[in-house]
Amino acid sequence: MTRRGFLGGGAALLGGTALSACGMTATSGKQTLTMVTWGGTTGEGYQKLVAAPFQKLTGIPVRVTAPVDYGRYRAQQKNDRITWNWIDFEGWYTFQHQEWWANIGNEVVTGDVHDYIELPGGSKPVLPWGIASGSYCFAIAYRTDHPGRHPRSWSEFLDPRAVPGKRSIYNWPFGMLEIALLGDGVPYRDLYPLDIDRAIGKLDSIKGSLTFWNSGAELQQQLSAGTAPFAFAWNNRAAAVARAGKPVALEWQDNLQDGGYDVVAANDPQKDETIRLLRYMNRPDVIVGRSRATGYSPTTHTALQKMSPAERQWLNLEPAHLAKAVGSIDLSWWAENFDEATNKWNTWASA
Repeated sequence: MTRRGFLGGGAALLGGTALSACGMTATSGKQTLTMVTWGGTTGEGYQKLVAAPFQKLTGIPVRVTAPVDYGRYRAQQKNDRITWNWIDFEGWYTFQHQEWWANIGNEVVTGDVHDYIELPGGSKPVLPWGIASGSYCFAIAYRTDHPGRHPRSWSEFLDPRAVPGKRSIYNWPFGMLEIALLGDGVPYRDLYPLDIDRAIGKLDSIKGSLTFWNSGAELQQQLSAGTAPFAFAWNNRAAAVARAGKPVALEWQDNLQDGGYDVVAANDPQKDETIRLLRYMNRPDVIVGRSRATGYSPTTHTALQKMSPAERQWLNLEPAHLAKAVGSIDLSWWAENFDEATNKWNTWASA
């Protein structure tokens, strides 16, 4: 299972029609599609804004469950028994297992392919085997009630002498290695391949000023409580805290962009129905709904323009914020090096 823990939550079914053990509804006789999310409000949002209206429109039963578990999904692939039809995958994971996915691009995108937003320095939003599902960024979150100024760059974030205060960081290498190298003076164009040892060495040099968060929920708790005045944060998590009335803001300078992809397993026995679900999810109105449910930016220019100014002020693809982005995470590098980076990180973090 991944460590993202994006919106927490248990494995309980989130709403929807009651299901029998065989995956068929008691009344319709149609086989049920299963959507797997990270739980919490994201799962609730997908149930309300995607699963329920799609089921009403098509008559295809849909259940929404949680959490995402890569080990369980790998077992489904190994045994050629796919029962999870759509999963809220992280981008690096879809790149790591490209051989699993069906070619769906021409079947899912019914509008202008150029309407999909390409992240700066990132992968194409529409690939033969995947369609961009949403994007977010890593940025500096800070408490506005903290005396003194906040870090305005990653070099300042990693320099507690220049800007005093505790720093809270993600206890996971994804994104953190990039930030450590950017803060150590490596320009974005020279980031990859990542120098893992140098990145960890930079963080180790200020380890006494660091505290860790292990999930999005924990990040929000720390920002709400003021555990640390500064944090390496997902923009949508910080936004949720600020909207709840806490004195939290984001420094967008040099934000690091990332996004995920929707895919369909080539051996999914319900591949046609799953592709139909993805085609529905790529309707402009549904793209907007997904953004509101997750806090991710919508995937198309058309959908982004449908968001209100109040919503867009927290989105990573708001033009003013996108202009300050340093670049995007290289998903291909992470697909190839995830295990090595994770092992070295865990050794350091647990020391």
